[in-house]
Amino acid sequence: MSNRRSKEKVWDQFVRRTILSDIQSTATPDPVPMVNDSGSELSMTDEYDTYRLGRGSGDYLYMLYLLDEPVDGPFDVIPVYIGETSNVASRLMNHFRKLRDALPISEWEDDGSWGSYGKYDHIATVYEKSASQLYAWVVNVDDLEVGPYGYPTYRHELEGKMVGLVHSLPRFDRVFANRDFVPNRVPHEMGKVGHEWVDEDIKSLNEEAARLSELPIEKVTVENKTELWYEWVEKTICRDINDSEEADPIPLFETDEDLVVETKTLGSSTVLKRSDAIDERIRREGKRCVHRNGVKEGESGLLYVLFQLNSANPSPTDVVPRYIGKGEAYGKKNELSANFEEIAKDRNGTRSFARWGDGSYWHVGELSETVFGEESKKLSWASELFEQGTRQLKEQTYLWIRAWDPEAYPGPYGYPAYLAEVEPLLVGLAYEAWPEYLLNHNEVPDDAPANSREFEFRPVEDGH
Repeated sequence: MSNRRSKEKVWDQFVRRTILSDIQSTATPDPVPMVNDSGSELSMTDEYDTYRLGRGSGDYLYMLYLLDEPVDGPFDVIPVYIGETSNVASRLMNHFRKLRDALPISEWEDDGSWGSYGKYDHIATVYEKSASQLYAWVVNVDDLEVGPYGYPTYRHELEGKMVGLVHSLPRFDRVFANRDFVPNRVPHEMGKVGHEWVDEDIKSLNEEAARLSELPIEKVTVENKTELWYEWVEKTICRDINDSEEADPIPLFETDEDLVVETKTLGSSTVLKRSDAIDERIRREGKRCVHRNGVKEGESGLLYVLFQLNSANPSPTDVVPRYIGKGEAYGKKNELSANFEEIAKDRNGTRSFARWGDGSYWHVGELSETVFGEESKKLSWASELFEQGTRQLKEQTYLWIRAWDPEAYPGPYGYPAYLAEVEPLLVGLAYEAWPEYLLNHNEVPDDAPANSREFEFRPVEDGH
């Protein structure tokens, strides 16, 4: 059985037991139409207004969708946009207003900037060209026993899971308007054609779905998300640590024997120095994604895990994740992301350096500015990784970074996953296993320690 069919089954089963169940139930108001176009101006339907106002604060997932009527099964539910929020009344009001302002699509003009054809332009195009009304569905995530893969979930993680499933099903390519958790390639290509993207005669291959559909599915038997995390770590980070042909684990920074990080000077700024080994690894893996003129076919970018170890001979339970992220080779405005230009063009500079560069908007640069008191963007990192008032690491800190290849590395739920999909899946699992240690602020709950703890760091003074 192909992966495409299997992910389709996961999606269909989730739709059947959630939104479709609500549509078919007499105890719920679903389906709830969004737009009343009977007057001289568009307005919200009374049903939509009542639906959104009938809920207080909470953890909500919502979906804007079309129906292919008569509705006989999950295949007739067509997702247009998926989101999460703690204030569904305000969010749904905002969606209606933005949709109304984007209509009619005949007035859309490309101003040449990235995002000129945005998600609301896309939703408006779908609404205007569809024979179906646009509907809204909302669920309190606390009322869901499990998410689509059969494990408990929270709203931020569930959004990423749902978007990943939908993008993996090519039948939704034209109508699905999400920009987050889909590859940068997609909004880049949308921006070239604007509202014509929705037309049936526009040819554009869903490269991610096509590639994943040819890959096998691994059976997952573990009982909880913590075990899923350890299983993934064993097949990836631990495998590479135990591979004699690899240099892992690779320290992120160049340090002395006391773990004091070396520095270098860039202009008037002092910057923490990455290790030569990690610079070599970043360039090696980045070269697998890009060439001088653009992006290579296949690997679409880098996945990375910042981690520490509790043992010299680590098992999966000894790998402590501190941060999980990605760097996509495709840019949203230009084909080649600015994060990869230095690598693609063999430049010596490392300002952006696949997101680990020394510049003010990249990981090492922001951390350096925090450690030396210039800014505080990486306050949580400085507080957790460094001794107060010094550039001495509390523990050796490593970076696992690879060109994401679903053929070589498994998706954590057994299904091959593309780069923009696998990142939120892994963040959700790492948060389950190591909530006190994970420093991601996004794709984790609002009350996660990374978002609720009062981090403090006394900056380094006089170069110490």
